Amino acid sequence: MARSIVHIDLNAFFAQCEINEDPSLKGKPIAIGRNHKRGIVSTASYEARKYGVHSGMPTFQAAKLCPDLLFIPGHYGLYSRVSERFMSYLKASFPILEQVSIDECYIDMTDFINDATAHDFLFDLQMQIYKDLQLKCSIGFAHTKFLAKMASDYKKPLGLTLIYNDEYKDYFWPLSIDKMWGIGKKTAPALKEAGIDTIGKLAVDDSKEVKAILGSSYSTFKDWANGRGNDAVETVREARKSISKMETYIDDIDEIDRLKERLRYLAKDVSDELKEEKRAARLVVLTLRDSSFNTRSKRKAMLDYTSDFEKIYLTAEAVFDSFYQGEEIRLLGIGLDDVKSESDLANERQMNLFDTSLNKEEKSEAFIGKLKEDNPELKLTTLGELKKKEKE
Repeated sequence: MARSIVHIDLNAFFAQCEINEDPSLKGKPIAIGRNHKRGIVSTASYEARKYGVHSGMPTFQAAKLCPDLLFIPGHYGLYSRVSERFMSYLKASFPILEQVSIDECYIDMTDFINDATAHDFLFDLQMQIYKDLQLKCSIGFAHTKFLAKMASDYKKPLGLTLIYNDEYKDYFWPLSIDKMWGIGKKTAPALKEAGIDTIGKLAVDDSKEVKAILGSSYSTFKDWANGRGNDAVETVREARKSISKMETYIDDIDEIDRLKERLRYLAKDVSDELKEEKRAARLVVLTLRDSSFNTRSKRKAMLDYTSDFEKIYLTAEAVFDSFYQGEEIRLLGIGLDDVKSESDLANERQMNLFDTSLNKEEKSEAFIGKLKEDNPELKLTTLGELKKKEKE
């Protein structure tokens, strides 16, 4: 049985959050990003987009296109809180939900709608989201995740696009190949040079040249273009020994400033989640996926268990600097491993005080460390610290 897959995408999400916080911004061209020499636009309101301003654009270029453009530094804590509220709002009604980024998700609505009832149901949902959360969204409906994603992108803002049976051919086959989700900025020109300038041409292609360009992803893209593909909405969450957040980008990113800006947001997101759950982590894992779907991960240990945003971000940034090679990135993620509750960590520290394997000096250091943590106003030191200072 064909499943009813829905993709919901919040429109110009960061800009919406800022406007909801400051209604005086409504109707004005705004861009999220710092207007300096190497600044990058994270997103722009639709008023700004009319001038050609778009995400990933250098801010100096955006300012030239739109002289009245208002630049707003990103308030990523705000965006995270609004996103959590939005996802919780949907999960309360639709349990089979897969969040794929801060502002978009897939929902399996097979138990709620069918082809005959989908339009009215989803239109009502779209209006209800705006009424209850003051958030505009575009919604796509289809029988695979890829088609649902393409459908939600088809019309913005407040778009509602439903794809039944073979209608994907009428909607998507005439589109330029660079409009196909997953085709990167470097791959699209190569495909066009090989004669694949539309999604429809890829759907019927069987050439060795195109297979060579797309490599191992050829069959995946071919299936997507022909209405086949994954319809499984993943809801299983990893046990809380780890926490992760990731973003998948429609347009691949290779600007270091923008990638680090997104990295900073992700670090804030996982830090906030740790604090909310009264947990701390010791290992930071950075994940990068390039435009050819190659995925690499690298981890780095922090000095101690922490939920501190700056420590998590600086560790992630250090991994990024040693890891990133200038390639176009389609997915960026931060994971935290070796996660423990604050109560477990406190118990471990307490147990260490009575550990017979520790010598007297180690026990005193552990005891004083615990006192410092519980009473930061106290000025205490250990014999080991004093000896170290004397040598210096």
